[in-house]
Amino acid sequence: MAANLISALGMLFTTVLILVLAYVTSRWIAAHGAPGAGLNGGGENFRVLSRIGVGRNASLLVFYARGRCMLLGVTEQNITLLKEWEGEEAEAWLSEPPPDAGFLDVLRDTLNRPRRNDNHG
Repeated sequence: MAANLISALGMLFTTVLILVLAYVTSRWIAAHGAPGAGLNGGGENFRVLSRIGVGRNASLLVFYARGRCMLLGVTEQNITLLKEWEGEEAEAWLSEPPPDAGFLDVLRDTLNRPRRNDNHG
């Protein structure tokens, strides 16, 4: 009987300890970001720069990931890379747009910007 009581108390103590450690760990991750995910779970390395809905369950978004900007088509079932910008083109997305410029204006300007040809010269 005493052995069963000691075993039950041991399991109860272990369960409480696991819950406390899980709580402390989750609070630490919320404050400092997940290990290997950059600052605050992505922060400067990964972020959505702009988004526009194009249907009931679909949207276009510009996503920044480590020096590259990508135009993504997002639905419930799929994420499709539509366009990718690097270097100066990506920097244009990171700069502050004029206050009256909307998503489509910035997208149109970026798509119409002449491409640099670095292969020649």
